[in-house]
Amino acid sequence: MVATGDSDRTSTADLVAVVLAVALAAAVVFSPLGSVRPVALVVGLPFVLLVPGYALVSAVFPAAGETGPTPARTTSWLGRLGLSVGGSVVAVAAVGGVLDFTVWGFQREAVAVGLGLFTLAATAVAWYRRLRLPVDRRAGTDAATLAARTRSVVVGEGPAGLLLTLVVLLSAAGAVGVVAHESTEQGVVTEFYVLGQDESGDLVAENYPTNVTVGEPTTVGVGLGAAGSGPFEGTVVASLERVTRENDTVRIRESRRLDTFEMRVQPGETTVRRHTVQLPLAGERLRLTYRLYRRGSDRPLRQVHVWLTVTPQPS
Repeated sequence: MVATGDSDRTSTADLVAVVLAVALAAAVVFSPLGSVRPVALVVGLPFVLLVPGYALVSAVFPAAGETGPTPARTTSWLGRLGLSVGGSVVAVAAVGGVLDFTVWGFQREAVAVGLGLFTLAATAVAWYRRLRLPVDRRAGTDAATLAARTRSVVVGEGPAGLLLTLVVLLSAAGAVGVVAHESTEQGVVTEFYVLGQDESGDLVAENYPTNVTVGEPTTVGVGLGAAGSGPFEGTVVASLERVTRENDTVRIRESRRLDTFEMRVQPGETTVRRHTVQLPLAGERLRLTYRLYRRGSDRPLRQVHVWLTVTPQPS
């Protein structure tokens, strides 16, 4: 008979691997290794494609056999692999939707933190739900059987299983090609962000304006960083927007363009431009938005927001 503690460790070894994957991804993103493209691709791409989705699938399906074509008491790793890719798409979309309402936007570090928190939260739920099941009903694996189950996923579950595995692998390879192509373009944007202004007038990553008056000068810093083989040249458009949220859709009800200016940055460098605007609209939860366009393009590459309450001028 296997001791309860040993059974718990065996059934959650895959979740431990998920936590370690989050730690590894964070270590790469928040270190100089993040600027080394081969390392970023090798670590980051599998993480984004599979890890958040696997944690989500594990939370939704804590029992063995739930993701297989027929009821079983063994874990269907093929089913979990396919669902993990789709689950990662859901995770990225959810994190992106949340970041769209923050001042950080889609910066690499913000996306990494968002996906990491999402993955850890889903892993905690999966851990809790799995340990509430009888030992023989728990999904899970251990290091000793990982190689055998990988072979089973690839060749041991019939033609349909092999076809699904090939689709997943080809999708991942296609994503690698897209990322590799974009990473070698000239002037690939890596950072686009807004800074606030402290009492001494210095630009810092806090002290964002929140309450201002119509016509009153408001100053922020707009930061831009790029990688690639050449400089990035683009246009920034500043707008003040009145928006409403309907379900998961944000609609712009009114927009005023405030300013347009050019920004240029050398690869591997960042630049910050101090920008002062006078806001023409009054209202609560107005959105000061900066959109970045590549020169010659009419589609924004990135956008960042600062939420404001703008009061009318005293009469």
